[in-house]
Amino acid sequence: MAAGTNAPRLAFIGFGEAGPLIAGGLLGAGAASVAAYDILVDDPAARDAWIAKAGAVPARACAQPAEAVGDADLILSTVTSERALEAASAAAPHLRAGQLYLDLNSCSPGKKVKAAAAVEAASPARYVDVAVMDTVPGRGHKVPMLLAGPAAQEAAERLAPFGMTLEVVGDTVGQASTIKMTRSVFMKGLEAILCESLVAADRAGVADRVLASIQGTFPDLDWRQVATYHMGRMALHGRRRAVEMESVADTLTDLGLDPFTAVGSGRRQMWVAELGLRERFGAKGPETLEDFLAAVAEADSVSGS
Repeated sequence: MAAGTNAPRLAFIGFGEAGPLIAGGLLGAGAASVAAYDILVDDPAARDAWIAKAGAVPARACAQPAEAVGDADLILSTVTSERALEAASAAAPHLRAGQLYLDLNSCSPGKKVKAAAAVEAASPARYVDVAVMDTVPGRGHKVPMLLAGPAAQEAAERLAPFGMTLEVVGDTVGQASTIKMTRSVFMKGLEAILCESLVAADRAGVADRVLASIQGTFPDLDWRQVATYHMGRMALHGRRRAVEMESVADTLTDLGLDPFTAVGSGRRQMWVAELGLRERFGAKGPETLEDFLAAVAEADSVSGS
C-alpha cells in the first residue's frame, strides 16, 4: 500500500530485533516514513552494521533521540526492558503536542507508570502502554498487542489502517503490561519446566520415555513439537526472557505475591543463555529437540555448571 497524504511518520527508539520487523511491516502497510535511534550508534564496533540494518528497512538512522522523534507522529519504543524508563526519559524533552509515545517494552506496570510520568511531565505528548503478546518474528507489525492508558483508544484509531492486531484493554497505564507480565509466569515458566525436565531426563537417558509419558497425559498437543519450538526460543532468547522475568517478579511483588516461580523460571532461562547456544546455532536456532539437548549436554559439561 502506498503512503497516503495523512500517513503517519514513525520514529523508533531502540531498533534491534523487533523494531525493524514492525517498522518494515508498517511501511509496507502505508506508513509515510521511519526514523530510528539505537544506542548501537554510539558503539564503534557495531555502528556501521546497525546503520546498514536500518537502511535495509528502510529507516533513517539517527545519531540522537531528538533527531529521530522530531518529525514523527508516532514514537514506538522497542528497547530492552531494563532500558524502557531510560529511553522514555531521554526522548521526553524532545516530544511535542500531538505525538503519541507507544511503549512496547516488556516491563512491569510500575515501570510503565514511571515512564508515562517521565514522558508527560516533560512534554505535551501522550503515553500509551503497549503489551506485545507473542513473538514478533514471523508476525511483524501484525503481532497481537494490547493497549492501555488514556490515549490508548486514540492510538488504536491512528494505527487502524495498518492491519494490526490491537485490543484496548483499559484507560489506565499498566493494565496492558499487567496482563502480559502475569501471563509470562505461565509462558516462560512452561519453557523453564520443559527445559529442566527434559535436560534431567536426557542426563538419565530417559528423555524419550519422559516425553512419551507427557504426550500420553496431554494427548491433544504434539509435545515433541512444543518442546522443540520452545527450547529453540530459549536457545536464542533466554537472556531476554530472563530479564523479562525480573519485571514479572517485580509485578508479582507489587501485587503482594512472592514471585518464587517467576524467579526460578528466570534463573533457568539465564542458565540456558549462558551456555552460549545462540552463538552455536546462529539465528535459526536448533532444528530438533535432540540438537538442543546434545548442545546443552556438551556446553554444560564444558562450563561445569
